[in-house]
Amino acid sequence: MLTALGTTDDKLAGFDAGADDYLVKPFEFRELLARVKVLFKRAHLTHETVNRIIYADLELDLDSKIARRGGAVINLTAKEFALLEYFMRNKGRVMSRPDIAEKVWDINYEFDTNVVDVYVNFLRKKIDRGFDKKLLHTRIGLGYFFGET
Repeated sequence: MLTALGTTDDKLAGFDAGADDYLVKPFEFRELLARVKVLFKRAHLTHETVNRIIYADLELDLDSKIARRGGAVINLTAKEFALLEYFMRNKGRVMSRPDIAEKVWDINYEFDTNVVDVYVNFLRKKIDRGFDKKLLHTRIGLGYFFGET
């Protein structure tokens, strides 16, 4: 925090509110820079960004582009990975074929194509085969649903 309020009570209120540091005006600019450098160094050393989506025992690591279920790595193509990411981000929601085609393939869905169905089948075999709990479901006449039923 950078503030003109400099009493001990003000400082304690700032730290209670979540401040990592508290600097009272007027201040020396070099002191501000030194404090910022320390905060960046601390943040860099202690925080590792983990970009994952997890549902049940299925984990999607968005940085390394690796999927795991029950701890085992699932080999996915780029499009299968994108499809699984879309399903996991929309868990619990029924998604229509046109919606999936638009969001994953960036195309308008043509009713004479079965590309969505084919890829959902590929994905279903890879993430559900061998597991008692199935995660990818068909809702007849509506589309697909990711989650537990």
